[in-house]
Amino acid sequence: MIRKPLAAVAGVALLASCTQAQLDQVAAYQRQIAAACQVAMALAPVAGPVAPWIIRGCSPEGIAKLVLDPEALAWLGELIAKARGLA
Repeated sequence: MIRKPLAAVAGVALLASCTQAQLDQVAAYQRQIAAACQVAMALAPVAGPVAPWIIRGCSPEGIAKLVLDPEALAWLGELIAKARGLA
């Protein structure tokens, strides 16, 4: 239970040390992740074994974690391609 407050404090400290350009870049990446998640979630009902990955990855908590991963957009793209292949 202590981990979440500590993580929040660490996140706030990290954001406080960022420049506006960095914050803008993170916001743009978050929008890209959210858009990819919208596509993925639309495919989730027909995604078969890929569906749990989509649903968990595109939850609010999942998106928050994906934004921290520079490879997340490519990963979502792979999930979308797999889901489309199953549809």
